[in-house]
Formats: sequence, structure tokens, C-alpha cells
Amino acid sequence: MTARNDPVLDLLPMVFAAPGEALARAEELLGTGPSPLHASVAHQVIGIWQRDFGDTRLSLAHLRRARDLAARAESAEREADVLATLGVALVHAGRTRAGLAAFERGVARGTGHTRARVLYRRAYVWWVLGRHGEALEDVRRAIPVLRQADDVIWTARALTLRATVHLALGSVERADADFTAAEALWDTTGQEHDKADAVESRGLAAFRSGDVPAALRLLDEAEERYGKLGTPTFMLTIRRCEVLMAAGLATEALAEADAAVAVLDGMGGQSTRKAELLLVAARAARLADEPQTALARAAVAVRLFAGQRRTWYETHARLVLIEARVATGRGSGRLVADAAAVAERLSAFGAPAAPEASLLAGRIALDLGWTEDAERHLAVAARSRHSGPPPARMTGWAAQALRARAAGSARGVLEACRRGLDVLDDHRMTLGASELRARATAQGAELAALAQRASLVSGGPRRLLGWSERWRATVLSAPPTRPPADPVLLTAMTAYRELAARAEEARTDGGRPVPALEREQRRLEREIRSRTLHMRGEAPGGGDRFDVGRLLRRLGDEVRLVELAVLDGRVHVLLCGQGRVRRFEAGLLAEAEVEAEHVQAGLRRLAHPGAEARLPLVEAAGARLERLLLGPAAAHLGSGPVVVVPPGRLHRVPWALLPALRERVLSVSPSASSWLRARDTAPPPGGCQVLVRGPGLASGGAEVPELSERYAHRRPPAGTAPAAPPPAAPPGTREPPTQGGRARSGRGDHHEPTGTRDTPPHDGQSRERRQGPPAAREVPARRGPDLGTHGEPTGRRAVPPHAGPGPGEHQDPAGRGGGTTRSHPCVGDEGGGKAARGEREGGGRPGGGRRGPSGVPGEGAAVRGATVVLEGDDARVPRVLGELDGAALAHIAAHGTFRADSPLFSSLRMADGPLIVHDFERLDSSPYRIILPCCDTARFASVGADELLGLVTALLPLGTAGVVACTAPVNDAAVVPLMLALHKGLEAGLSLAEALRDARASLPGDAVHQATGWAFSAFGAA
Repeated sequence: MTARNDPVLDLLPMVFAAPGEALARAEELLGTGPSPLHASVAHQVIGIWQRDFGDTRLSLAHLRRARDLAARAESAEREADVLATLGVALVHAGRTRAGLAAFERGVARGTGHTRARVLYRRAYVWWVLGRHGEALEDVRRAIPVLRQADDVIWTARALTLRATVHLALGSVERADADFTAAEALWDTTGQEHDKADAVESRGLAAFRSGDVPAALRLLDEAEERYGKLGTPTFMLTIRRCEVLMAAGLATEALAEADAAVAVLDGMGGQSTRKAELLLVAARAARLADEPQTALARAAVAVRLFAGQRRTWYETHARLVLIEARVATGRGSGRLVADAAAVAERLSAFGAPAAPEASLLAGRIALDLGWTEDAERHLAVAARSRHSGPPPARMTGWAAQALRARAAGSARGVLEACRRGLDVLDDHRMTLGASELRARATAQGAELAALAQRASLVSGGPRRLLGWSERWRATVLSAPPTRPPADPVLLTAMTAYRELAARAEEARTDGGRPVPALEREQRRLEREIRSRTLHMRGEAPGGGDRFDVGRLLRRLGDEVRLVELAVLDGRVHVLLCGQGRVRRFEAGLLAEAEVEAEHVQAGLRRLAHPGAEARLPLVEAAGARLERLLLGPAAAHLGSGPVVVVPPGRLHRVPWALLPALRERVLSVSPSASSWLRARDTAPPPGGCQVLVRGPGLASGGAEVPELSERYAHRRPPAGTAPAAPPPAAPPGTREPPTQGGRARSGRGDHHEPTGTRDTPPHDGQSRERRQGPPAAREVPARRGPDLGTHGEPTGRRAVPPHAGPGPGEHQDPAGRGGGTTRSHPCVGDEGGGKAARGEREGGGRPGGGRRGPSGVPGEGAAVRGATVVLEGDDARVPRVLGELDGAALAHIAAHGTFRADSPLFSSLRMADGPLIVHDFERLDSSPYRIILPCCDTARFASVGADELLGLVTALLPLGTAGVVACTAPVNDAAVVPLMLALHKGLEAGLSLAEALRDARASLPGDAVHQATGWAFSAFGAA
């Protein structure tokens, strides 16, 4: 009997086309007193639904009833079909032996087409059990019969299953062929659940082939499809967690896996899925550096898999268990033997994880001093270095590096590390999102550390510098892939910004958050982040290679670059300058981190009046920090400018507080490579200045109107022509940019984005959070012959330019030759450039006034081009982004919020909501110089091997050459004179670092002003 001559049998395929409707019809059918045959079908449908989407115990009850009714109906084919469904349910319930016995009876009872369907389901069970050879054999027998019967649905299922088995065995090309054939068949059916499963499987295939962005996109699409059907997604969660771990998002994967286990337990779901989720959670916990959690999850997973007779999975769980024990410091000879046994079993299975187990055994043996055993295991692991996906090759090169170290070959260690990191570089650059690129570097941390140790022993300071740079701040080596013109993403970002503003308003007015608004805000944040992670990288390779000789030439004789490398917990100072690199040993990193936190607490307190007594304590802490971080190198800094390149974990140090650096021209850079790129970034000729004043500042951003008035009164002499003098640098610091130099190139059209923010609580004059309505005073728009005949709308003003070289284009004796520039949209372009025009045409405010003429040369002036002021209601995210795109200088006075949990949602508060890092990444070219007189704008999240995620590090790859930002909360009123003095220095032709040094010196000597000056740093090289 088939579905073609009995409509009741149509309910069976409906379970995976419209699950809810199939369940309702089956229950309705049982209420009509059906025949045993039809009742068997109804109970089978309910059993399938409960098995896959509900309670396993109820599923078994219905399926046993279906089997008994089929026997009463004396239909062998019906009974065989039910037995196959029951066999799957029993295996998922952990009763493997009973499930396999049911399949034996089903195969014996069925014939022809029915038997082929039974074989397909048994093949599925073999795959669940990790017995891939048996799975391939059963599906090989089933597919020809299903095709001969023209059974499209079951043929597509069988092809999808075979592809999944191929993936488990590492045969990606075979899997792709089967997935393609299955997809063509699914397109001819209405099986929506099966179609969602096919999309999920293609996501798995993309992951196995190394395409993480495509995998995330396909898995998100599958989740959306399942959501429309209202079906659980436990298998998808397992696969998504695997992808997240490969992308460096282990903490996120652990949270998702644990949440899925809780849901599964609550509904009485499949025991097999629970075991798989626990295995994924154990892996994620290990990668997230939570070994105790990994131990607990892995131990339960091993017990469950053993009870389910799933040897393949049990062996993988044992591998994670051993890794977790090693991470807790339990290395022993017994663990070497256990890891070797696991490696042998995985190899027999043909599992891609076998090299990992051999590497683990070799690593434990090395730690115990068992060099012969270590060599044997590492040699096996090293075989994977020449083939397979990037993680497998990375494992192989790590094993090869350890072999070379054991043999005393520093050259061999460095070669293996270089080859391994090259593999990871190629993989990283397939990732478009800066967050994924940063987190992926964690996979190369061991290789980078091995190379640094080898360099320290055999290569001297110069080689150590090269390897320190090899795996530091690599995200800055190339701009992230620009977010696509995705209407869904743009809509989500706009909605998110609006919700964030409403939630902020509710907190300000009522003092309490609104849960519904915050829940929706978090949902939109997840959607924005998810769609951003789908972006694929545009170019292979890891960016320009660092050249120590080039760095020393650029530094010259006056400038010193201090790079801090951390080896085995100790800080090593690499002092570069005068044509050489010297190494000094300093203190312990852990002690420096503690001291830095004490300094941060002191600066936070000094942001408020009345804390003068803490000033000597903060200064003393600064002296201790100097001893820990610079050590004897502090006496060899010379008298010229200093560039500090700290590791990621020291990003919160206020370097200007250190006595040896307090009176110097001081700048900070995430890496020496990024400093070189900043030096080669040429400013835009005739670029405009953008002054932005956000809401809610205690001082109202008082420096902004004063700066705009100052610029407005510096009018060029009549009849003079614009000029663009070449950029220059401090003496002895620059040479003409080579072909490695970088132009500030555009990256396509700009589209409106959004963000999130927390509102700063009120605490007097601190530029921390405050509540209440904005207190900024309006500065009337100026009108006159220099502005033309059109008036300006309230809030946004075009201030006429004054003469002289522009920001970042100061002249000095050394000069700066060459460098590629691009024309600036503010000059002769009312629209503010491509991005700004796009924003205005898409809904910008009407009536925007035009700017004055571009600047002309003049005696003593330093800012060229028009000046645009955005304040009040005009300081909205789309308008601000439009004006910032390609500007020469941007000054943004606004509350800053750092998001440690999601650093790319760190924000600046604008009139319509938060301006977030994701927004800046949509710019064609970020401003050449940016001044951020806001709290916490120089805070970062340290992720991956030695990467930083935050506002400043997002700007540097986009064309910004210099940033002034703040590492701590600061006093709002004290910021105003600091900023006015800073701009005065820029007008005089100084660099950001020079101007900031002079601005600090000009402040009053009281504790509040001193602390405010120390809290700011100049980043980059402009």
C-alpha cells in the first residue's frame, strides 16, 4: 500500500513538510476509530513528531503501539516501516542494542522499496553511532532501489546522509557532490523541514572546507527555516557551536550548548543529542580556558556515549577529557598512554581528530622528559601538516615545531612556526569580520610563543622583535571587509539605534530600565552581529610582512620605539632606535596588570573634586609601573619622542603617568607595523574639520563652540589661492614612503548603520555616565559674507576655513616626502562626499548649509578646508558618519561607553542613539585624525593571541593615522582646557603627540587637571 492509493499515508511525509499540521491530523484521525492499519500510521506520525520535536518516552509508547497495530493489520511492509522508525527512536533514547534489534526485524520483514527505506534509516543510525563504514554500506544498497522506485524524497534523504558521512570522514569533495544532487531533488518537493536540513548540511560542508562565514550564514538560514516550522534545532546547535569554536568564539559556543542541554532536559528529548551537546560544551569550555567545566561536561559525555554503545563519539569525548586534565596540571605517564590509545582508535576510525590526539600525547611526553616517546607521537601528528583543512595542517606544524625544539634546532622551530602561521594567515583572511579575524589568532598562539622563545635563545633582540610583530595586532594589517548593502542589516541597525535611544530615555526619565525594550535591543544586537559575521574576506594573505630594517630607518636617531614582549610571564623590553634593537628584562606581567588596575581606580577617583590626597598615591603607582614595564630601559630612552607598543593585556596603562614618559612626546601603537602604516598614511589635501557635540555632557561639550568660533575668525586673506603643503614629521622620524606606503583609499558606498549604548550615571562633573536631559548650550549659526547668502540650520554650522597646513600636515625640518593622497570631499563639495550624499538622499535633514571656501596659505595658521559643526538634533548618526567620511580632523565630544562583552558595540552617544564600532566600519575612509574627549574611548577587549577590539583599533585600519582618546573616566570640565590647548598645538603645526604633551603641560597643577591629562593618549603616528 502506498501514498498514491491511500491518502492516510500522506501523513508520513507531511511530518517533515508541515510538522504541526501532521500531528493535528494524526490525533484527529485517532478520534474517528480508524482501522488498525490507519491507526498504525497515526501513531507512527505522532511517534516521529515526539521523537524529533518532543518527548522521547511518549515517542516510544506511540511507536510500540504503531508496531502492534501493524501486526494486527497483517501488513508486513507496514510493520517493517514502523520497526525502522522505532529503531531510530530507541537508539536516540540510548537503548542501542534494542534499536539495532528492531532494525534486524525490519530488514527481514520488508521487501523491495520498503526495505530500502529501512536500510536508509539504519544507515542513519550507524552514522549516529559513529560506525561510518556500515552507514556507507547500507546507504549504498538503498539508493539504487529508491531511485528505481522514483522516490524523490527518500532518495534526497539518502544522498544527504551519505554526504554527511563523507564529511565525518573528511571527504569534502564527495560530500559536495551528494549535497548538490540532493538539493536538486529537494527543490522539486514541498518538504520544508528536509529542505532546512539540507541547508544546515551545506553549512556543515562549508565549515569542513574552511569557509567559516559561509557556514555561519547557511546555519543561520537553516535556523530561520526551522523557526518558521516551529521545530527544535539541537543538531543545528551542535554544528553551529563547532563553527563558533573554529572562529574563536568558544565562550559563546559554551553558552549555546549549555542552554540547549537545559531545553532538551526540560522536554525529555533525545539522550543521544544530549551526549553530543555535552561533548560540544566540553570542547568549548576547554578552548575558553575553563578546564574544570570541560572536565565535568566531558566525563558525563563519556558515560552517556559508552551506555549508548557509540564508540566513535566516546573516543572523541575521551580526547577532550584528557586535554582538560592536562590543562588542570595533571600531566602523567598514564595520560600519555591514554592519549596514545585515543589517537590509535581515532586513526582506526579514520577520524580527522587523530593528529590532535597524537600531538597531545607528544606534548605530555615532552613535559615529562620522555623524548623518545614524544618523538614517536609527534612524528605521527606532523604527517598532517601538508594536507587537509587549516586546523589539521596547523596541528601538524605545531607537532613539527615541538619535534625541532626537542632536537635543539632553533632554525627548525622557526621554520615550522612560520609555515604554520602562514596557514592560519590564509584562513584568517577568508574571514571578513574583524572580530572573527582577531579571535582566530588564538589558534596560532602556541606557534607564536614557540618562535619567540627560540628567537630569545638563538636569534637576539632583532629576531625577537620580528616574531613579536608576527602575531601582534594582525587585525590592523588590512581593513575589515566592508559590511554589505544588506537591507535586512541596515533595517536592523536603524531599529537598534532607535530602541537604544528609547531605552536610554526611559532610564533617564524614570531611573529604571524597560525590560521589553532591552530584550528587543539585545535581539537586534544578536541579529546585527550574526549578519556581520557572515562577511567573507576579500583577499588572501596576511598583509605586509614586518621589516625591522625599515622600522629602524623610519625611527632615525631621535625617536625610540619601545615594544613590550611577554615570554613565560615576564616583560621583555625591545628598545628600537639609532639603527639597533636592544633587549632589557623588566617585571612580571601579572604584577603590572594588578598595578595598572590600581592606577585606573585612582584616576577614576581623581576625576571628581575632593580627591587630591590620592594624587601622590597614583604618582607612586606610576613609578612602580615604570619599574615593572620598562625596567632598566627607562634610562636609555634618549631625549626624543617615544612610541610605546604594549601587549594587549596592558592596553589600559596610562603611559603618560610613567615618570620617564611624563614630559615626552609620547604615542602608543598596537604594533610597530601599525605605526609604520600610520606614518605612510597621507592626509587628504584640503580636508575639512568636523566638530561634533553629543547630548548629556556635564559641560555641554563647551570646547566645541569655542573651537568653532576660533576657526570662524581665522579667515583667509582675500584673493589668496588654496595650497596643499606636503606633510611633515618630527625631526629624524620619517623617510619618503616606499611602495609599501598606504593611500587613504575608499571602500565603496556608505549605508546607514546603528549601535548600542549605556548611559553614563550622574556623578558631578565626571565625564562618566550622568542622567538627565542634555545641558549643552546652543551656539547660534554664524552668517556673513564668508558663509555665502544661505543661512545655516540650528545645530549644524559650516565654519569658514583659515589658512595654513591642515591637521596632520604640519611642516617641520625633516619634512615628509611622497605619500599617496586622495582628494577630500569637503572641499568644493556641499554634500560631504559619497557617503554623506548617500545619507542625505536617504533621509538626511533638509537645509544643510554649505561650507566656506577651502583654506589658503597663511602665516602661523594650521587648519585648512571647511569646518563643520554638528550639535543638537543635527548630531545624528547618519549625518555624523556622512561628515566624518574622509575628513582631515574629527573632534567628537560625546559620552563614551565600552562594551567588554561585545567590544564592537562600544559607542559614542549621539542625538539619535549610539554611534558604534560597526558604524565606523561602514565608512569609505575614516578621518585622518580623530580626537575623542570621551570616557573609555581608549579601552579595548584583548582577544585571540594578542589582538585588541575597540573603537581606536577599528579606526586605524580604515585610514585614520592618529587618535587622541581616553583610557579612564575623566572630569568633564577639566577636559575643556585640555582640548582647547590640544587644538592650539595642532594649529601651530604640531603632531597629535606633540600637541597633547604641550596641552598637558599647560593645565593647572591641581589633581583633577593632572589626572585628566594622564588619562589621554595619542595613538598612531599623525
